[in-house]
Amino acid sequence: MRTPTRSNSRSLEVKMTPMIDVVFLLLIFFVWTSSFEDPEYDLPSAFAEKPQQTGSRSTSSEVPVDPFDEIIIRLTVSEDHLQVQMGEEPVLGLASLQERVAAIMSIGVQPPIVIDPDGDVSMKDAVKVYDTVRAAGADRVLYATEGPG
Repeated sequence: MRTPTRSNSRSLEVKMTPMIDVVFLLLIFFVWTSSFEDPEYDLPSAFAEKPQQTGSRSTSSEVPVDPFDEIIIRLTVSEDHLQVQMGEEPVLGLASLQERVAAIMSIGVQPPIVIDPDGDVSMKDAVKVYDTVRAAGADRVLYATEGPG
């Protein structure tokens, strides 16, 4: 039996078209998924500054606002009434909760607000609290859950 012989006379040809297609697809992907906002201004820190605006309006020097930690709103039910607690202080009704959250949002910070309902709190009450906090101007409202196991 005869073994095949390799012919070195054939030159190796590299096709560039598929490589160029892949490069263009990667370029389109990275441009499409990138964000064109200032990441420094998005993160709360003492060094972050607002972008300077051009125009005739003069801006007054503002006192820097310290970043807030997350605000935890605990929901419990006692004697068939919803009890709302913001931080460690009890809140008397949803209107008072909305006023407190609106006061925090009015100083120019957007801390994450975590709603932590007990197991016996109905979904209806939890959604009412969520809607109240969102109506006060909060953008980042989360629900706390129990960990697995």
